[in-house]
Amino acid sequence: MYLPQHFLSADGQQTRKLIQDNSFATVLSFPKDQPVFINHLPVIFSTVAGEEDILIGHMAQMNPQWKHFQENPQATIIINGAHTYITPTWYKSHDVPTWNYAVAHLHGKIELLVNFKDQISVLTQLVDFYEKSQSQPWKFKLPDDLKNEKLLMSAIISFKFHIEKIDAKFKMSQNRSRDDRQGVIDGLSARTDQMSSLVKAMMVENEKNRKL
Repeated sequence: MYLPQHFLSADGQQTRKLIQDNSFATVLSFPKDQPVFINHLPVIFSTVAGEEDILIGHMAQMNPQWKHFQENPQATIIINGAHTYITPTWYKSHDVPTWNYAVAHLHGKIELLVNFKDQISVLTQLVDFYEKSQSQPWKFKLPDDLKNEKLLMSAIISFKFHIEKIDAKFKMSQNRSRDDRQGVIDGLSARTDQMSSLVKAMMVENEKNRKL
């Protein structure tokens, strides 16, 4: 990824929040003598003690990607955050249009989980994470047709992703003057779409951190 120094994020908490808030990830595997295989899966940080920096997820047994990881556990996971078009009419100085965005490339290894207890743990954590915002969260339980251990194991396979390297990019007009950055924030404030609001919020937070 092209990563100029002024867009590089060294803030681990900022990157962690990006991953948590945008957990529907792009997962790349590298099968031998085949093109890169691209998949899309929800992943979250493990809530198991001692595994707080490990991502977990699962896929269908019919999905060929898990077999790639049997041969080569190396993987890349891409997290796409908020992004939006930036018009140069918001700048005090003359320039051209651009795009502001947040993205992270996570590099590491996949560990496949073939134990029934591990599978249940991953499914429970995923459900708890995505149900927590519901007024009446649904609690995980296996449907009757998957309560048989062999049936569940033949339906899905879970995994842990051990992160080895993170490249995080937050392109939020940091290379612009203070007047230009404020112009972008003001311009985004007039928009009503969610992406513009999210980018504006990140830019406002960046401005606060500049003053610390």
